[in-house]
Amino acid sequence: MSKKIIKIIFLFILNSYAEVWKDGEFLLWNYGKRPFSTADFCFALRYENEKIGSPNCYEAGDWERDTTVSLYAKWLNANLDTRLKAEDLRPRNSHVIEKIRALKDKNLLFSTVKDGKAWFLLFDETAAPKEIAVFPSNMDSSKIARKIASNWFGSTPQARLSDSERAAKQKEPDKYYAEQPMHDFWIGIGTGWNRATKTFNSKIKNYRDVEDSTSTWSFIEDSAPLYNMYIGGSMYDFIGFELELRKSSHKAKIDETDNIYNELSYWKFNRYEFLLSLIFMTTFTPHPQIEIKPHASASIIYSFFTESIVLKDWVSKGSESYEERFNFENSYRGVALTLGLRTAFFKNYAIDLRTGIANRGTSMIDQEKIGSSTTDVYISAGLEYHFRWK
Repeated sequence: MSKKIIKIIFLFILNSYAEVWKDGEFLLWNYGKRPFSTADFCFALRYENEKIGSPNCYEAGDWERDTTVSLYAKWLNANLDTRLKAEDLRPRNSHVIEKIRALKDKNLLFSTVKDGKAWFLLFDETAAPKEIAVFPSNMDSSKIARKIASNWFGSTPQARLSDSERAAKQKEPDKYYAEQPMHDFWIGIGTGWNRATKTFNSKIKNYRDVEDSTSTWSFIEDSAPLYNMYIGGSMYDFIGFELELRKSSHKAKIDETDNIYNELSYWKFNRYEFLLSLIFMTTFTPHPQIEIKPHASASIIYSFFTESIVLKDWVSKGSESYEERFNFENSYRGVALTLGLRTAFFKNYAIDLRTGIANRGTSMIDQEKIGSSTTDVYISAGLEYHFRWK
């Protein structure tokens, strides 16, 4: 059970970057056994973030000697729990609060050992802890130092601020509003279902005859699983493009009462579609590690079929009707409209749900050809990996 809890905590600190200052100062405040030395931690910072410059790491001796602060450290050790958020462990004593606010642009890393686990809290000049993490206490100290350095201090460092610049920064809106929109590139795979907007009860007779050849659904099963893969990108979390490949497989709708098909083993068609989409989206951030993105898109479709047909083993040559069976057009073109909801976790991973309607066919002068107008609806779910930057 404890291993599962630790894995959960590891997930919650993934890419949870704190404000990183170039040539910053780091105070290591410890209650009990010290997990690693100041030299080890500074080495880890430089190793994991080459742009961080020359950080300075010190033991927070005055914090450990301060009796009031030591009482807060003892209280932290007694109350640490995986069910708590970092802000739940904020100090109440005014002396401790003022001491934390006096940090200015320094980072204070508190550590302690409890129940066989090494706990870490990150403080800056705000009154409450910013981050919390837990590791097995027997984990190699250098690995812990590098993990913290990578997960909390891996972002691009900022130049240290003067007192006047810091005062101005504190008047800025909070992170949910002040954060600059990000650019995004993603790759994804998904699966779903597509089906005709209406049921076509027609059957293929004599390999080519149907009541209405306007829609391809008159010739093939009008619902089937859908598989897709796609790449896309967006700017400022607002507008973007996506290229998608879809595949679905459909059996031919033969009239099994027609004896001509006694020679047939199976007959199906694979439909491949390329979609180039213009996407509009907006972003909501209910939690620092979760983003919800409703989106809508309009797509241009290029679609074609491949045939797979096999006669029974005892048939050496197909009938004349078999040889003259119908063929779909070489390609179809159309448009699609899609609505979706993407939920992104830790900025890099996402689940995307989509639904929409698509129509594809032939040109206006080819209305007599097979599949001149085919409409279906679809729903899909996809897993995505995102590359994000400002």
